[in-house]
Amino acid sequence: MEDNAPSHSSHYTTREREKEGILKVDWPPNSPDFNPIEHIWTLMKSRIQRRRGAERITTPTEMKSVLNEEWARITIEEIDKEIAKLPIIMSRCIAVNGSNNFHA
Repeated sequence: MEDNAPSHSSHYTTREREKEGILKVDWPPNSPDFNPIEHIWTLMKSRIQRRRGAERITTPTEMKSVLNEEWARITIEEIDKEIAKLPIIMSRCIAVNGSNNFHA
């Protein structure tokens, strides 16, 4: 997916993509604020960081286990809460003419 991130338009990336015969597909800009899963990832990150005081996660296996545990702890109510925020997020974005100078 190419979303205009600098790494997606670098000379090296373009050359390698063209070498493999991969056509560039332009994607419309998007806002992570409009995607509730981004807020769930933030919630998970916060919960995992709180665990760091009590335990050390030093291997990929431990991280996989912690990720699975925290994913399982997310409730439908938490997901619904994030979805319910979308109208407010959209109105804030509209209020600043579509820029990202607002807080979700």
